This record gives sequence, structure tokens and C-alpha cells, in this order.
Amino acid sequence: MTTPRKRLTISHWQRTLALPHTAALSLVFCAITAIGAEKNYTAAFEDAFNMTMPPAWSQNYPATQIIGNLYDVGGYDLSSFLITSDAGHILINTGLEGSAAMIQSNLKSLGLRMADIKILLTTQAHFDHTADLALIKEQTGARLLATETDKSFLEDGGLSDPLIGGIESFRPVTVDDVIADGDVVELGDIRLRVLEHPGHTEGSASYATTITESGNSYDVLVVNMAYINEGVNVAIKPTYHGIAVDFEKTFESQRKLSPDIWVSSHKSAYGFHEKHAPGQAYDPRAFYDPAGYIEAVRLHEVTFINKVYDELLEKSQTTAKPVQIAARSSQPSISEYDLEVTGSELGAILKGAQTCPNSN
Repeated sequence: MTTPRKRLTISHWQRTLALPHTAALSLVFCAITAIGAEKNYTAAFEDAFNMTMPPAWSQNYPATQIIGNLYDVGGYDLSSFLITSDAGHILINTGLEGSAAMIQSNLKSLGLRMADIKILLTTQAHFDHTADLALIKEQTGARLLATETDKSFLEDGGLSDPLIGGIESFRPVTVDDVIADGDVVELGDIRLRVLEHPGHTEGSASYATTITESGNSYDVLVVNMAYINEGVNVAIKPTYHGIAVDFEKTFESQRKLSPDIWVSSHKSAYGFHEKHAPGQAYDPRAFYDPAGYIEAVRLHEVTFINKVYDELLEKSQTTAKPVQIAARSSQPSISEYDLEVTGSELGAILKGAQTCPNSN
């Protein structure tokens, strides 16, 4: 008699991904073979890594006007942002496989058409935000723009992703143009400034714009927060070379921003459900939250610093004092912390962890 396998929730997925690469690939091959000719990437991923997607990731949710011509047309937790113009629309992120139908339904409820989507963007090339990009690109003929690194992940279906690679976790999609930090994506009267914010993925990006509503101008940010997934290493045996430097660059960039309104890849990340209830009348200030943005960046950076501490402590048993979130009243920075490690050790880590290669 064999013991049934335990189905894991997404919060445990990275632990399962610690399987030796060859073993993981064997599981993947078996899972994909079982599916047959019509490939279901999500099901293959779930089966290969013995996990289950959170129900909120596939739960439908009505389209919501955030501010002016910016809408969240995604599901209950996975956000998809639509920015409208007379020349067509920009869609940022999809959700899991099957999300295209929900997005189309939400656009229809707004009196809009999928066919008018002209540009596709992503905040990060993980499957929960990209799985239906290929389908929507086919349906609309829209151009897909992405950063150089995320271009690679998108075009191989996540196969080369350093954290969850080894399997196509979504349908590969061709990127039409590469965008970089400081570029401006234009469509009609839409102007989106590209901000490369690597760390969560090597090619993560955010998009800044100004939206005028009722005579008032709002600085708006579609931000990819520097969230550290479970299973990611930033200092010892880093998930990818230079990840620690990428995170610090992102925090430095995000600290300099001061959006009036900010939204993120997951509704839970920007407090959507605390700021808006289903059926609530449109209020241009409902998502006004400059203080919440500052706090979110601060907490993510504190998490990063503590992650560095934890990895150093595990590696060298160095006495380290974790950062106390409640004790800090300003934006954190690596240089501000009283790190109880040698400067050369920390310096090497934050310059790409060359002294801590993956092979050790």
C-alpha cells in the first residue's frame, strides 16, 4: 500500500521545488505525458510539484475603476490592469490559464472590447501573471513588451526561471519589443514610464504615470513589490547571481517614488479589498494611499535585511540581531543597519555573492 501524496498549497511550493533537478524533471515529464495532446500548463505544474493553487487566484471578480482610465479587470487576488485611451488600451498582466475569459467579460461590462487591446505588459514573468498572455496576444494582435531578462522567461514558458524553472509553467509567448528602465510606453494619450525593479524576478518592472481626474492630477504607480518568495536565497547560494544587488537597487528606486495611488500584481498586496467593496460607487480617492506605499516598501526591505541575516547566521553562525520592524520609523537601508558581520563578508554578498556560489 502506498501513502497518498499530500497536496500542498502555494505557500509550500518552493519547498517542493528543492527536489534535485533531474527528479523534478522526471516528475514533470510524467505529468505532461499524462495530460495528453492538449496541454494544461497549470495542471502539469501542480501535479509535478504536488501543489494546489489558492482558490482566490482563479476566483472571478468584477471590473473596478481605480482612478480615471485605470481599471483592475483581474480576479479576486490576481490583478490585471487595463489603461484605456481613444487609440486603444494597454493590459498589464493576465492571471492563470482561463483568465482571458474573465478579463473579456470584465471589459464587456465596461463597454470595452478585447480587440482594442494594443499593448501587453507584465510586472513579472511568473505563471500567475502571464499564463494567458499568448492567448490574448492571439485574440487581439496586441504587441507584447517586456524587459530583456523577462523576455527569455516569457518566450520559454518559464522553463529557464531560476526558481521555478525546469518546466513550462505557462504557454510560451513571443515578445515583440524589449523595454528598459526609463523607457516610455506610449499609446494615444497614455504615457507609462518603465521602472526596472528586479529581485522578485530578474526582469520585474513597474510602470509610473500621471492620471488627471476631476481637475486633480494623481501620480500613479503600477508596482512590482520586491517580495521574496519562499525558497529564494539572496546571500548564500543565491537563487541567481546578483539577486541581492538587484533587491537593493529596487529598494533604492522605490524609496524615491511617492505615488498618490499605487496598485500591485496581487490585490492582497495593495489592500484592494480593504479599500473597496463589491458594488461600491466609484470614488477617485478610494485608492489614495501614499503612506501605505511607503510602509509597504519599508516592510519588504526589512524582510530582505532579515533574510540576509538568517542566511549568514545559518552559514557561519554569526551572531546577528534581526531588524525590529516596530522600532523603525524611517525607510531602511543596508548602510543604516548595525550588521554584526564583517564588512568584507557582507560586501561580497551585496555585490553578487561571488564568494557564495550555488555549487557549495
